Amino acid sequence: MSRPIRSSSGRRASIRVLISSFSWLIGAWATDTLANNCMAMAEPLNLGQASDDELARRVREIMAEMTPLEEALGRLRAQIQQLVSEQKKRERSLHLKARMQVRTTVAQGQMPTLQQVAESSNDLVPPEASLAALRFFRDSGTEIGLGYATGREPTVWMTNGSSTAAVKTVAEIRSRFLEGWDFGTAAHPGVRIHIPNSRTEKILQPSEVFVRLKGGD
Repeated sequence: MSRPIRSSSGRRASIRVLISSFSWLIGAWATDTLANNCMAMAEPLNLGQASDDELARRVREIMAEMTPLEEALGRLRAQIQQLVSEQKKRERSLHLKARMQVRTTVAQGQMPTLQQVAESSNDLVPPEASLAALRFFRDSGTEIGLGYATGREPTVWMTNGSSTAAVKTVAEIRSRFLEGWDFGTAAHPGVRIHIPNSRTEKILQPSEVFVRLKGGD
């Protein structure tokens, strides 16, 4: 009987659970051990009446007891770090492969730019689509978001020189472009983009922003 194949995300989740369990066990073990040592020190020795030699002796005894525990904790921490490093290595490899795939698709002309979407009479993307239904990339394969990093949904600004509008659908982009509107504002022409999960923002030309329908990988 064949064994079920576990997904890479399932394996990563299992590693995280294992690491979390290790960390909890290490913390609990260290806490209990130190508590027991403190109790052992407090019960047989009256600190107020102990001589200097007795205090020094007890310090040496406790330090001797701590040495193997610290060595064991060091070995476990090293093992956890190895697991975490391998996990990061695999996640970064998957991310790099995804970026390379997007870069190849862009190079082959299989993804239209925002400029092409605006000016083409062909349905390069569904005309009824909202910007929230699309994904956006640079030619490097990096995925980007449209609008301000603090915005709740993808937005582009368009201007006719005297007015500025926040646009959130493909149909409105095409409509305003045909009426002579351009991307951006009078002060900042172009498309404002940001890197997801960061506050990094930049202005790009619409010909530098590549579009893909979500779920169309």
